[in-house]
Amino acid sequence: MGSISTSKLDPKKFTKLYLNGEYVDAKSMDTYSLKNPKDNSVVLEGIPIAGSEDIDLAVRYAQAAYDGPWRTFSAIQRTECFNRLAALMEEQLIPILSLDSLTSGNPVSIIPTREKTYIKNAILYYAGWTDKQKGDYLPADDGFVKLVRHEPLGVCAAVNPFNAPVATFIFKAAPALATGNVLIVKPSEKTPLGSLALAPLFEQAGFPKGVIQVVTGAGETGALLSSHMSIRKISFTGSIPTGKKIQVAAAQSNLKRVTLELGGKSPALVFDDCNLENAVTWTINAILARSGQVCVAATRVYVQKSISQAFIDKYVEKMKAAANDLGDPQDDSVKLGPLVDQSQFERVKGMIERGKNEAELVVGGVQHGDTGCFIEPTVFLNPKADAEIYKKEIFGPVSIVKTFETEEEVLKLANDTEYGLMSGVFTKDITRALRVSSILDSGVVGINCISYMNMQSPFGGKKQSGLGREMGEYALRSFTEPKTVLINMNA
Repeated sequence: MGSISTSKLDPKKFTKLYLNGEYVDAKSMDTYSLKNPKDNSVVLEGIPIAGSEDIDLAVRYAQAAYDGPWRTFSAIQRTECFNRLAALMEEQLIPILSLDSLTSGNPVSIIPTREKTYIKNAILYYAGWTDKQKGDYLPADDGFVKLVRHEPLGVCAAVNPFNAPVATFIFKAAPALATGNVLIVKPSEKTPLGSLALAPLFEQAGFPKGVIQVVTGAGETGALLSSHMSIRKISFTGSIPTGKKIQVAAAQSNLKRVTLELGGKSPALVFDDCNLENAVTWTINAILARSGQVCVAATRVYVQKSISQAFIDKYVEKMKAAANDLGDPQDDSVKLGPLVDQSQFERVKGMIERGKNEAELVVGGVQHGDTGCFIEPTVFLNPKADAEIYKKEIFGPVSIVKTFETEEEVLKLANDTEYGLMSGVFTKDITRALRVSSILDSGVVGINCISYMNMQSPFGGKKQSGLGREMGEYALRSFTEPKTVLINMNA
């Protein structure tokens, strides 16, 4: 057994806000503590809850940076800052992500192989976009030349989730800064440490002070950002109920732009002509990643009846075996960690208990070990049509497997939800795959894969799974406003 060291980063250093290039005491005197979900031990006390004075101060610093040095940066200068930031990540990202593991429960084993790579790649991807945001020219056939350019919005805010705090930080900050905005980041109150540790790297990379700032706190702090009259855009990743509150606050304040990446209840449609091993592998990985605490988790698996027994046998076997992978998330040999905290543990446990009366429990459904927030991977079969575990997002390692006979039937089942984030189609018939993908109500459809995101392509949901898109060129559009310039050729 081994461990990835976090000795370089002492959690006790991060009991302050990060404003205008410095760690500063909050004006608000309210604080809270952080716990490690593997045993509910206290990691750190005294995390500040930023109040209205703190948010006002952060906004003033952000506006000064936007109006001042940042506005003078050329596209190439911004690219150079991104490249230096990526270089800094090479040596400092592992300790930062390991620090977050103390309160998220995310295993440190995923850091070198997955997290570090896609976070660094996101920075490099947007480094290449700073000088490629072209506008439009429309001919003067009516005597007026029409030019369209895309301009930054100004002071923006990001409210991030607990499950991938540093990755989400970068996924929002990179397109915001590439387009010339400034950003105030509020990480989840459950996982703020990595974001606080990450912030100074931006100044080290050459970004001016105030371009990136980090404030901590729970819903009340997010509400202050959502309703602030000088913040022009808020990007939120999290639950649907909170997303709705943010949209209301944004509308009632100054009609700030909003991007919402919300919940999911992702269906995987497994047809009888699929590569069975591939379908099992993808659907298993898509429910066990971060112990099921991802919005794109494949929680509804529909299997055609003719192969249902073969699929279910393999699926159940792998889910049962995955319980052996649960353990100390700070041990680099461990693949699965606990749920993020006691409240999430109790929520998932309650849904499982109620689910026993709504479907057939075939695997798991119990706490793993005597301490901490560990839930064994859980599988239910053929739930009632209105079952809570079938209809609502669980956000834990809990999946539902349901059989179907026809394509028409499974499409109706898959689309019978208010969620529309991710889906997957498993078949060797490319015609069927394209046909089904066009009918599925989700922002992303995988063919012979599921729960996969790529930095080059837009990511986001339909229905109540969100508004707007992240990643790719589409994220750049969400941080800019088109401006039309009309030139009278007859003046």
